[in-house]
Amino acid sequence: MHQRSLKTIRVIMALLFISATGFIFIDFRELLPTGLITGITFLQFLPSLLSFFTTFGLVAAGFIVILVLTILFGRIYCSAICPLGIFQDAVSWIRKKTKKKHRYRFGKPQNRWRYGFLVLPLLVLLAGKSLVGVNLLDPYSIFGRIASDLFQPVYIWLNNRIAGVLESMNVFFLYPENITPARGLTYVIPAFMLGLVIWFSYTRGRLYCNTICPVGTLLGLLSRVAIFRIGMIEGLCTKCGKCAVACKASCIRIKSLEVDFSRCVGCYNCISVCPEDAIKYLPAAGSALTSRRGGPAGSVDPSGPGDPARREALTRMIATGVALSGFSLPDGSQETVIENKVPTEIKPVKNFPVTPPGSLGIRHFTTRCTACHLCISACPTSVLQPSLVEYGWSGIMQPHMDYSTNYCNFECTLCTDVCPTGAILSLAAEAKKTTQLGQVQLILENCVVYAENTACGSCSEHCPTQAVTMVPYRQGLTLPEIVPEICVGCGACEYACPVRPFKAIYVDGHQIHQVAQKPETEELEQPDLEEEFPF
Repeated sequence: MHQRSLKTIRVIMALLFISATGFIFIDFRELLPTGLITGITFLQFLPSLLSFFTTFGLVAAGFIVILVLTILFGRIYCSAICPLGIFQDAVSWIRKKTKKKHRYRFGKPQNRWRYGFLVLPLLVLLAGKSLVGVNLLDPYSIFGRIASDLFQPVYIWLNNRIAGVLESMNVFFLYPENITPARGLTYVIPAFMLGLVIWFSYTRGRLYCNTICPVGTLLGLLSRVAIFRIGMIEGLCTKCGKCAVACKASCIRIKSLEVDFSRCVGCYNCISVCPEDAIKYLPAAGSALTSRRGGPAGSVDPSGPGDPARREALTRMIATGVALSGFSLPDGSQETVIENKVPTEIKPVKNFPVTPPGSLGIRHFTTRCTACHLCISACPTSVLQPSLVEYGWSGIMQPHMDYSTNYCNFECTLCTDVCPTGAILSLAAEAKKTTQLGQVQLILENCVVYAENTACGSCSEHCPTQAVTMVPYRQGLTLPEIVPEICVGCGACEYACPVRPFKAIYVDGHQIHQVAQKPETEELEQPDLEEEFPF
């Protein structure tokens, strides 16, 4: 196989991976089976790593495959598997088509930033906090938030427009879908990261991957010992510079014929543009290649472990991580619109936020969730919403059950089937029906029946377990009565409650999920078959 075909193979693989990964985040019609979704996310590094340490199963060992591939071939994950990396390549391709004179050039490695962004989130995690920093910088999770929070609404809007046109032609192949907006502030982080990634890739190629991305930095360290590497053959190279101009990672120093393979993302652009075939992708041992770690005897990598600047940067980041690890913000509340005649005055007291079914509890969930928002995309009722300060600052953007938006379907287990990290474990339908996420609480003074003598009963009508029932009150009215032990915390009562600004009935989350008691069922009186029918 001619090495110039490596770029073609890489492009085909990249298109397949980004198409499949992108579709699972925007697929609101649930066209893909959960098994296929698991297969698509299998090779995403950080989700697979977290899932492995949660389940200890080989089915979650995709990160091991990535590590082996990196030791063999370098950072091919960054060029052909990582959806954010492929997205950056697409932006660079657009830049090339719109501004043909754009040229890349060699840039010094920003090691203080690289290793700082790798060490700081790990220190915060080791300090006992959640994946703050990791979930904000992980490339798969960044792409997931962009696709789920920004691209999926656009996709649904286009679907609705096309469905309307087809409906006017009596064609009902598509159906419209409601777009459930999240709180405005939850769009800020994905929109900011989208703008940052586009700006970096449009102006500097893969600068984000080699400066901020912790996964790229970790795989770059492994790439230093990769068996196959890119290098230049001194006898053939004429130093025309075409390879350096085409290098999106800015890691080729043409003057000294050096390649910083720790920053090379395996795009193979240099191989495809070299007119003399002086750049080869060959085993490093015994080859005539010149590279940063495989170069002539006596060459020193300035970003190596003995560099004083690197030690100083790591020391500063460790101190900063310890200082930030205890920082948190108080809980807040969302402003609502008053709909009832007399505004309610007693604010519900929620001790804990409600985590998704299958997440076991707050600690298990927040220490494993990377906020990729795949569960948010899969949720048919959109009750899963990105958090702001519900889990504190350290859990920003991690999903929580927002019962002001909707409620959790009693029979639905979709979020438990698609989570790639093990933050939400798979639940059977029957087990989910007795998993208690929280317990119902009643503020009688806020109830419209009690306060305004107005008939209601919405909470009882929506409760799937009879944890809320209506009992006689006065003048033909009935009041809600709760049985918290059989409540599963689905939030149907809270969502249905019509009073504002504070609900009369709500769900207070459990720190650790419990098992709800099953409601008592009355046995129907069986007819005496031996007795003759009276007609």
